[in-house]
Amino acid sequence: MASSYETFSGSFKCALIQLHAKPLDPEHNFATASSHIREAAFQGASLAVLPEYHLTSWVPEDPQFAIIAQTAYDYVAKYQELAKELKINIVPGTIVTVDPSSATAGESNGTGPASTNTSPALLNVCPFISYQGELLGSYTKANLWVPERDVLTSGPASVRQRAHHTHATDEGPPNPHTVIETPLGPVGIIICWDIAFPEACRSLVRQGAKIIIIPTFWTRDDLTPEARNYGPDVDAQFLKAAVITRSFENTCAIIFCNIGGPADEGYAGFSQVVLPLVGTVPGSFDGPEPGMRIVDVDMRAVDVAEENYKIREDLARSDWHYGYSHEK
Repeated sequence: MASSYETFSGSFKCALIQLHAKPLDPEHNFATASSHIREAAFQGASLAVLPEYHLTSWVPEDPQFAIIAQTAYDYVAKYQELAKELKINIVPGTIVTVDPSSATAGESNGTGPASTNTSPALLNVCPFISYQGELLGSYTKANLWVPERDVLTSGPASVRQRAHHTHATDEGPPNPHTVIETPLGPVGIIICWDIAFPEACRSLVRQGAKIIIIPTFWTRDDLTPEARNYGPDVDAQFLKAAVITRSFENTCAIIFCNIGGPADEGYAGFSQVVLPLVGTVPGSFDGPEPGMRIVDVDMRAVDVAEENYKIREDLARSDWHYGYSHEK
């Protein structure tokens, strides 16, 4: 298959796959995702990104949701094979999987009460797979949306549990954010509600990330009726403002991939690439319709933005005045 990776020179094509996941049917969803990825590679994309919960949708009340998580990580190997075959980098959204370090879920995310669930702890994990089929790194969601806190364990909570079980000692809270070195440059990953916390992107940018990828499952029907009465597109405003702001304030490219589906069922969509100086890149989704879009990512815009705004330069100063630690 053709791939623009061989001629990568600072710009690349990204496939945004706004998948409408069939609930609790990972085989169907994987087949649909694979078809889109094949088409993306044929069109010269160097990167394909899928949304959060793309294998199962978000149906935690069904017992099958946790049962599927027992073997869901097997799909990472399938995506690795696909990436190697097609010579395309793949971020396969998120995969809910069992936390191998914990027999039971002892904490949610440190912001709410401990879970009383006695089933194995579940993590929401996003891998980055290179065009050679290598698993270069992964990220576990740190900031859980309120309904997730009774179901999932956050990345930091899982680290704390592991340290407790092994009697390891560590000073201070664990840093959940780590940059992944990829063929497209230094990449950071956050997931959905993480975007509400500027510290997440800022942490990644301070470590050198130039691209931040955000798999998301964000619909319009999660707010209370009172909140929705303030406007018909409250969440749409949140999403559009947040992705542009995170890009400009950090001089980084944002690749945001949301779930797709019918508008009358509350789906929002808006999967997009955002660049500083540019804003939303033409060709991005402007609604919830399922499908795949190829969007050009001009990484020169990131460098030019930094040359003008000097955000990263300021963040690296030893006398920076917002309390960040510069200790190694």
